[in-house]
Amino acid sequence: MIVKVADSIISPLGCSTEENYRAVKEGKSALRQYQWPDLPEPFVASLINDGERDDDHTTTRFETLVIQVIQNLIPQLSFDLSSPRVIFILSTTKGNVDLLEKNNQKDATCSAYPGDTAKKIAEHFGNPNRPIVVSNACISGLCAQIAAVRAMESGRYDYAVVVGADVQSRFIISGFQSFKALSPSPCKPFDADRQGLNLGEAAAAIVYQRVENVQPGQWVAGKGAICNDANHISGPSRTGEGSYRALRTVLEDADMEKIAFVNVHGTATMYNDEMESIAIERVGLIDKPINSLKGYFGHTLGAAGILEVILSMRAIEDHTVLATRGFESLGVSRPVKVSAEHRTTDKDCFVKLLSGFGGCNAAMLFKRAGGVHVTSQVTISPEEVILNGEKLQTTAQGGALLTELYREHINDYPKFFKMDELSKLGFVASELLLQSINDRHMDSSDRAIILFNRTGSLCNDRKYQTTISDIDNFFPSPSLFVYTLPNIVTGEIAIRNKYYGETSFYVIDHDDPELIRETAENALRQGTVNSVICGWLDCEDQDHFMARMEIIEKQ
Repeated sequence: MIVKVADSIISPLGCSTEENYRAVKEGKSALRQYQWPDLPEPFVASLINDGERDDDHTTTRFETLVIQVIQNLIPQLSFDLSSPRVIFILSTTKGNVDLLEKNNQKDATCSAYPGDTAKKIAEHFGNPNRPIVVSNACISGLCAQIAAVRAMESGRYDYAVVVGADVQSRFIISGFQSFKALSPSPCKPFDADRQGLNLGEAAAAIVYQRVENVQPGQWVAGKGAICNDANHISGPSRTGEGSYRALRTVLEDADMEKIAFVNVHGTATMYNDEMESIAIERVGLIDKPINSLKGYFGHTLGAAGILEVILSMRAIEDHTVLATRGFESLGVSRPVKVSAEHRTTDKDCFVKLLSGFGGCNAAMLFKRAGGVHVTSQVTISPEEVILNGEKLQTTAQGGALLTELYREHINDYPKFFKMDELSKLGFVASELLLQSINDRHMDSSDRAIILFNRTGSLCNDRKYQTTISDIDNFFPSPSLFVYTLPNIVTGEIAIRNKYYGETSFYVIDHDDPELIRETAENALRQGTVNSVICGWLDCEDQDHFMARMEIIEKQ
């Protein structure tokens, strides 16, 4: 499986993923009008303000931006970027193209050749591998992520650093002006009054890792597809053929019910938005919300497919479908669900869609692994009881404490007094947990019980041993013998609540909260339950014990 382990964004709206997401959530846009002296027309764009830069002849503005966004990743990483198991993939449409201008003088290490630029960046971080540059028009960012997944699935690499960036120049802006594709005002994706796109600057980086097991909450890179519409090098198919085929491919094995939204290209050009609406309807996603982020950042070219994926991931984590800034009234022929307001969602998947010159189209599915949350926690020692962070008022200690807790908080299950000490401890702890959330899941298979300790059932084993140690006083007790298995406590809790789900008991040499939580989370991921009572439950004797238990549930 390929999972995301780090990300970073630098744009006019912020220098981190969180800053950028917060700005978008607040409805901010960096789009404004510029008038460059060497261009005949003003243009609206989202440009990074570099401030006063030193006259650095060894790195270009593009290279500096890429290096900085990668640098921002390092605190999030558990591996060294110089490892031969790491591949660098750069997504850019034009890279250092501004070096072609006569007045842009740099030293020999600055090259207009994209491959040279990528090599320079990889070497800056000590990486020994030959980096790959993806230059596939506007779909480059998704193509780079698809290439990363393929490279890791081959087994040659364990990690991929995927960076997308472009900076605006006279070269790029004049090209879009030649197509009359630029809007004189902030863009309005899918709107009836849309007039074209705005350009933008950004660098976005995402790191993927190849893993055997996915942890709850991690983002999994799903199926990706790149399809040509075989129609025209600068005009999208009127039937959305390329986007439709790409979407159809990535959705073949997908659970459509879990898809929160489609983050589309949404450039606000007349034909692109129409084409995407047709493809979305053809593939059966017409009832899903769609959104475009171009109204916040403009079209960031090689960065778009990475920046927009990162922000879409962050939105799902925030249970949000981000608004399409600039949208007011629908201006495409298909009834796609675009909104000018943020909406809520409880789903954990999204689809990213892009298209570009040359007839290229790309789509990719992203899924967040089911997360867990703790609904209740309790710790019981011989001296005190802490329930959900608050100390309970008690007077007794040791074995008498458990009896006090039973009488004060339960007192409706006389079988308690027949239990061994381990079962009494687990029973009381589970009752306090369940009462605190007022959700017993009675008569259900939906809740598991998974407990760990060090001593097994030795506390009661010793008691039973005394009943058979003297041949002249041999009186084995079935009521003691039945408690000489540590898992009996899980049975007592299950019987009390009529739980028909998994009950398991494990013995290890010391308390290991991380292992315990991982075991419980694995049961949530791989089993049929949505909730687990889990934790550490150890009892040396009547007066020496420890319970540290919690209830965790799927989000």
